[in-house]
Amino acid sequence: MIECARESESMDAVASGRWPAQCDPALVTHVAACAVCADLVEIARALRDDRDAACREALLPAAGMVWWRATIRARADAARSATQPMTAVQGIAGACAVGLAGALASIAWRSLHRLTLTDRFGEAIAQIATRCLDVTAASAIALEHGLLILLVLVGCMLAPLALYIAIADE
Repeated sequence: MIECARESESMDAVASGRWPAQCDPALVTHVAACAVCADLVEIARALRDDRDAACREALLPAAGMVWWRATIRARADAARSATQPMTAVQGIAGACAVGLAGALASIAWRSLHRLTLTDRFGEAIAQIATRCLDVTAASAIALEHGLLILLVLVGCMLAPLALYIAIADE
């Protein structure tokens, strides 16, 4: 026999502390006759006695220590919940910086691509070569595309910084 119909009733009697003095005499008679219930009651009583002994031996911390730990935990939880919106804003700022850097890189790529497709770039090089370091032609090229290149470089430098700030925990 593996199971008994009164197994749960026997377990309830032991778990509630009614075994054997305060439970039904018919149940005590049944447990004496049923091997499954007898094993169950024996094991359950041993576990209950062990739990009771562990509860008696347990050392409770002082009330001041419990209060101190609860206060520290509450402060930590409050600080964590207060920083969550800032972390989200930093993440959005980092994403915007990466998007801006990508947009600037795209603009720079299109302008460089346009220069290579047309003969303006070749003409500008020829002008610089024929004028033998004519400062006005070089400065015209620098003024035309220098700001764009500067913005791309600044964006590439700020994107990792924004990403680090967004990911950093503290």
